[in-house]
Amino acid sequence: MKEGPKPSRASVLHDVIEEILVRKDGQIPTDIEGIDTFFNGIEDLANALLLRWHTRLVASLERGLADEPEDREEAVVEAWRHATWIYWGVRKVIDDLADHPPTEEVAHAVRATAHNDWAAMAVAAGLASAFDEPAVRVGHRLELEARRRNIVEQSTARTPRPRTVLGKVKAMITG
Repeated sequence: MKEGPKPSRASVLHDVIEEILVRKDGQIPTDIEGIDTFFNGIEDLANALLLRWHTRLVASLERGLADEPEDREEAVVEAWRHATWIYWGVRKVIDDLADHPPTEEVAHAVRATAHNDWAAMAVAAGLASAFDEPAVRVGHRLELEARRRNIVEQSTARTPRPRTVLGKVKAMITG
């Protein structure tokens, strides 16, 4: 009998994200097979989730700006909302880590990622030209607007669609 594919860091992270989506509790699942093998503690796992989130956000920003919209600020707000729609569970975990970091290292990583996200948003919106403190403040304002809309509009960004078979296969291939 042929063995299945060997686990990898990417496949274990994928399993963690899938479990986050199933549990819906905003907590990092630590009982996934392979976590101890591929991740060096909660800090390493949190960093991997933060990188996945940041990568998803940047991809959403690029997609939102691909057609060169007239209102870049609006496109950036909607890109953040799109990223939360796709990675709602990861976003919920990050929000919980921001509120209740298990270690100072995780707290620092969450803050650093947020600052990078906000600066990237400000630059993408055309409201800043560098990843500096003014850009961070502008990007934070954009995120707050996106969050406000998610609450006020009862956005579908808060209620994701179930993953399709094609989506699961694609996620397995791309890690």
